[in-house]
Order: sequence, then C-alpha cells, then structure tokens
Amino acid sequence: MMTARLAIEGLSKRFAAPVLKRTSLRIETGCVHGLVGENGAGKSTLINIVSGLLKADEGILQLNGKTYDPHGRKEALGLGIALASQELSLIENLSIAENILLTALPQKLLSLDRRNLLREANRMMTEVGLFHISSDTLLSQLSLAEKQLVELAKALSMDPARCQLLILDEPTSALTQPQADRLHAIIRQRAAAGLSVIYVSHRLDDVLQVCDSISVLRDGEMQLTAPSSALTSKDLITAMSGEELFRNEDHGHSESGDVRLRVKNFSSADYPDPISLECHRGEILGLAGLTGSGRSELLHGIFGLVRKHQGEVTLIENGAEISIDSASKAVANGMALIAEDRKSQGIFSNKSVALNTTMAGLGKLGSSLAAALPKREQQISAEMIERLQIKCEGPLQVIDRLSGGNQQKVLFARWLQAEAEVWLLDEPTRGIDVNAKIAIHNQLKELRDNGGALIIASSELEELITLCDRILVLSNRKAIATFERGRWSKEKILAAAFSEHQTQRAV
Repeated sequence: MMTARLAIEGLSKRFAAPVLKRTSLRIETGCVHGLVGENGAGKSTLINIVSGLLKADEGILQLNGKTYDPHGRKEALGLGIALASQELSLIENLSIAENILLTALPQKLLSLDRRNLLREANRMMTEVGLFHISSDTLLSQLSLAEKQLVELAKALSMDPARCQLLILDEPTSALTQPQADRLHAIIRQRAAAGLSVIYVSHRLDDVLQVCDSISVLRDGEMQLTAPSSALTSKDLITAMSGEELFRNEDHGHSESGDVRLRVKNFSSADYPDPISLECHRGEILGLAGLTGSGRSELLHGIFGLVRKHQGEVTLIENGAEISIDSASKAVANGMALIAEDRKSQGIFSNKSVALNTTMAGLGKLGSSLAAALPKREQQISAEMIERLQIKCEGPLQVIDRLSGGNQQKVLFARWLQAEAEVWLLDEPTRGIDVNAKIAIHNQLKELRDNGGALIIASSELEELITLCDRILVLSNRKAIATFERGRWSKEKILAAAFSEHQTQRAV
C-alpha cells in the first residue's frame, strides 16, 4: 500500500464530553476526500487538530509517512497544510490583496513589494471568480459570499510546490451554484496535480459530485468510508443520523390570507430602482438571485436598518397600517430578522444561550422583575431548548461552544420567544447539517401554517423550491419576476437571475 498523504489513527479529543472517540482516517495523495456529519459530530474538531489549531488528547498523525504534530497554525502552514475555514479567518480593515497573501507577503528589500502583491492577489481573485472588485478594496465592504471567495483565494494562494493538504470547511455555504461549480473545477485541477483535499460540507450533492471518497462522522466516531461512486445522498443521511430520513413533502397547505407586509416603491443607495412587494399572512415568499443581487440589502431595508431611503414599508394588522422606519419599531410590532452572517450579525458571542434566546423579548419579561429576570431568562431558555431540540449543556452554556446548527436554532428561539409574526430570514440554513436543516424547514412551515408571513432569501434554489409559495427573483438589485408555486422551474429562475447581467454585457 502506498504511503498516505495524511494518516490518522485513534484520534481522541474531549471538552466537557468526548468529541472524537479513537477516530481514524486516511487521505491519499491527489485525492479529494469528503467529510460529512451532523453539526456536533466532530468534523470541526478533527480539522482543527489537523490544521494545528487544537491538540489531540491521544492518537497518531502522519504526514507523508512521518510523524505530524504541529504546535500551532503557523507550523502546520509551514508543513504545507492550508485551511479555508467556514468561520472566516480574515481581517476586516485590510484590503482583499493583503488578506489573500497575509501569510506570505512578498518583500522587496526592507519594504512591501506592493506591485508583486497586487499581481499575485489579482491572479488568485481571477481564479476564484472575483472579477468585478479591485484588490485594493477593504474586506469590510464585501458581502459574505465575496468574503468566502477571498478566504478560498487565501487558502489556494499557498505555493503549489509546498502545499500538501488543503482543508475546505463549508466552502460553498454562501456561494451560488455557478460559483460552486467554478470552485469544484479548481479543486479537481489541483488534485490532478497531486494536491490532497479534505472537503467538509453539508451540501451532499456537492460532496458526491466533487469527491473521490467520502467519510461520515457521527458522535465523534467514523461510521463509513467509501468511494463516492458507490454512495447516494440517502446512504450518507442514513450513516449521519443512524436512521433513514425521508423528504418531508409539503402537502395540504391552505391558501394564504390578507396582506401582512407591504413594501411600496422602496429605494435607497443599494436600490436605485424602486422595488415593491407584498407578503401575505400564511405565506412564504422566497428571494432568489445571484451574489450581489441585493437580497440581504433588501431585507435590511425592510427591517428598518437603512436610514436614507424612499418609499414605504408597512405592516398591516387587523386593518391598521403601521409604518416601519426603524429596527426598534419593526421589533416592537412583531417583525424578526435572522441575518446571513450569524457570527457577526446574529449571536452575542461569549454570552449564554439564555441571554441570546431572550434578548429580543426582554421587554416582555417585565422590567419590574429585575431581580428575578436572570432566573426567568433561564426558564424561558430551557423551554426553548426543549422545544427546538437544541444540543447544549443548558441555558448557561456560552453560545460560542455550540455547533453552527444549534446556534441557528437559538436565533429562531429568540424570535419565537418574542412572538414574531413577520419573519425576514437571510440564508436560514447556511452551513448547517441536513437534520438541523429539516428541523428548521419544519419550523418555518409551522410558522407559516399558524398565520406567519415569511420572506426567505437563499442561494440554494432547491431550498426555495421546497419551501416557498412564491419566489421573487432579483437581478442586479432589480425585481425581475415573481413565480407562483407550480409555475416555476430552475431554468426560469436562473434566466431571470442572470437577465440584468446579460443586459449589461450586451450594452
């Protein structure tokens, strides 16, 4: 048997409880190896150990047949291990170019060789598809999808002659399908030249498409390793969950009711062309579009986060119309926003699950009960933990220690506790496992069936097609078309999403 690029034997790691239990894995040279599992299965812990961010409690790692025991991320990089993390390792106040080449900034005498820096950065940006942005642009000005492409460019920028292993953690979670296809082509090209890749993703179709072999982790133990050609999505789901999961088809949904939210001629710096839409009681309205189409900006504008705008955003309750011109007014009148980037725009890091759960509804708990408030917070949080099956140690656990899927459930709990009736959701299942995704989909359908009005932006067309009653397609920050259930197709939606970009190129 040939020497593996990476060999792992009996790897174990424990925090409050065992996370990895004598796990073994073998990554061959030039192989794209998929790693899947539910949130909390141990995937992040495993790749953090391999990339030098964590120390294992026990086990042996070998790189090209030699003992591998990095003392930190820098040493792992020096040995040829590159990581593109789901939790982006980028610096907001640096430029794209500086972020991409941060670990290997080219030097010219005693100063930075800026010309070479920009040339190398532009080459990597072109490779991952960031054609439309200057490399001098500050990272803070980019969308989440664009930041993810910068993270990928940073990992791919390592000298191919010394890069041994590339670890991609949810590399397509914020990308559109064309962007994901481009990335997959790059991965296959690099693997053909001898690079080994660990590909971690919850998008099972992507894993099956791009990987040579796939391993499944469940509760810290390896359940399955097999060639991808011998596996199906159903096989992976069964191995991940321990039971078969069947698609929860949406049968028997009643007709939607009266208009609950009306947006009329809304325009801003992000939306120079006025946009109008309506969302009814008992309806899920989807927002589809390419990266940069303005989905997130539209949701933020509806929620009252854009100060300078024209037009009207109106909530309608029992015939009464309430104008929404600020986020505080939106919250006070039963509107919820779950933003795309839960790390920077959703959770309160280093705070408890209890505080994160009750933050939006603190006013309803009663200011006169200040002394009893922490106890009441914990009680409400415990009820939500049970209701949404949030995997954690309890209300007082710090939210940063939860998996991504369970953090997302806490955000849902926050607005459920606040009794929100109009929901704005931006990529509500980004980067979470298939079981958590099904649980959230069921929660969204329950909210709709109980009379809620929901607007969901997603880069996954399959998710919109599964959930939505209508889909509004945006292209280059314009509303292009609205499709009713039963009258749409992926082809029609994609054609509308590309329409304004095609018009621009034709001019």
